[in-house]
Amino acid sequence: MFKTVVFKGEAEGKNILILGAVHGNETAGTRAQQEVIKEIKEAQHILKSGSVTFIPIVNEQAYNQDIRGVEDNLNRVIKFHENPKTNEEKIANQLIKEIEKADILLDLHSTHCENDQPFAFIDYPTKENLDFLNIIPVQTALAGWPDIYKNNQDIENNCTEEYAFLHQTRALTVECGYHKSIEAVQTAKQSILNTLYQFEVLAGTVTKTEKKIITLKKFIIKEKEGKLLKNFVHLDKVKKGEPIARYETGEKVYSEVDGFIIMPNHDAKINTECFYIGEKS
Repeated sequence: MFKTVVFKGEAEGKNILILGAVHGNETAGTRAQQEVIKEIKEAQHILKSGSVTFIPIVNEQAYNQDIRGVEDNLNRVIKFHENPKTNEEKIANQLIKEIEKADILLDLHSTHCENDQPFAFIDYPTKENLDFLNIIPVQTALAGWPDIYKNNQDIENNCTEEYAFLHQTRALTVECGYHKSIEAVQTAKQSILNTLYQFEVLAGTVTKTEKKIITLKKFIIKEKEGKLLKNFVHLDKVKKGEPIARYETGEKVYSEVDGFIIMPNHDAKINTECFYIGEKS
């Protein structure tokens, strides 16, 4: 279903797993991995210990069509499927084996809005994951993802970080910026290199970035036809009581807190997440 590229150092060490194109049209992580793989093959980096498994294109069918997913959102079905039916369920059954073998998982995504700022998800803020977060070259991290979904009966949180956490694998998801931008590829590449330096798979010096952590409070499902009221971009500030979206029926959706709009999707389909609201921790 997907192809892996593996490099091993001479000494024992951590096993790193790096993912790209879990969503097929999110290609910054793919391009960054391809660059790092080429550099390692050309001996531009010195392998020290442990191993790294690159999967530049996890969802190949979606990648070839330049779409998010073929039949499912792959990052909602990361679990074992006894009778896998869809493209994404079949990939999930293969991918969970790689996650189970890894000590550290870095899942690289990108966003669909130009000028979006890069950020990381830290679904499980253990000491180990917070230490990992410190080396990722973004200024903002989002916490609280599992909490906002835990009581929802319609959307399951079967994502890569969730599966990793359940199998004692340290994990972060990095949204590197707009899919097609050079800056997003650079963020993805530095995330890869810092991870490989930090865990001594490659020889190199880690750079750390100070973080602002925002806690997600709510997600909004687009229930019927409508649109966002402004050209919102990720991390725009919003006020409590501010109208964010309006349905064609005239009904409006308001922010319930002073905070930030997170991942606004101006092209959201009905019955999918349209945006999130978060507060600074």
